[in-house]
Amino acid sequence: MVGCFAATPKNLAMAIACSLSGAVLLAVGAHISYVNVEPQRARTLARDKLVLDTLRKKYGYIPPSEVRRMARNDSNKEHN
Repeated sequence: MVGCFAATPKNLAMAIACSLSGAVLLAVGAHISYVNVEPQRARTLARDKLVLDTLRKKYGYIPPSEVRRMARNDSNKEHN
């Protein structure tokens, strides 16, 4: 496509301007996404804790990670 027509300085300037504005928009979006990661992570962890606490109170639920930890602690006590 480049060889089909002669690029004028105005066309070249427009192509550079469009490329730079696209790069700026991409950089701004990446920055905003990076800044918002930690608050989203905190909300997710708080929601997980709330759900687990509710399940524990209502049904006596124990998450699998705690079961494995309790089993490891029990096996360590047996070996000592």
